[in-house]
Amino acid sequence: MKRTLICMLLSGATLLRAEGDAALAQVERGRQVFLHSKKGIACATCHSLEGQGIAVGPDITKLAAVVGPRGLATTILMTATAYVQDFKLPNGRTFPGIEKQKTADTWEIFDLSRIPAVLLKLKPADTVVVRSSSEWCHPPTVAKYAPEELADIIGYLKFVATGKAKEVSSDELF
Repeated sequence: MKRTLICMLLSGATLLRAEGDAALAQVERGRQVFLHSKKGIACATCHSLEGQGIAVGPDITKLAAVVGPRGLATTILMTATAYVQDFKLPNGRTFPGIEKQKTADTWEIFDLSRIPAVLLKLKPADTVVVRSSSEWCHPPTVAKYAPEELADIIGYLKFVATGKAKEVSSDELF
């Protein structure tokens, strides 16, 4: 009896370690996709996590801390976002952009038509917001990530946001 109990305890510890290892492996796979996607524009092109990437888009750690895997998958796969607008310059050029900051003298806008995005400093009088962008598309929608890749990205986002590695199943996404 005593020997059986010890074996059960040891196998339980092994199972917990294996589950933790799987979650940490998922976090690392998600980190790699976030930083160096082979399917398109990496998330780090517009988002910053753990001191890596460019903080063009919104801070996704705040979202990842409170939203579940399904909500994060929906957000990642949105074709458009309220943050992106079409801006028109005096020379007629129109581009999708995200406003960084606006003062009386300067309007700082990230030009999303360039990869990586370029920060433009314009005079507010020389720029007109045309409308919410109807042509710009959130890059992950074009990348066509498999459910397992999305789960890896979300596992990484949740880990950075909460400090806890918990494996995310693709079944939790849709």
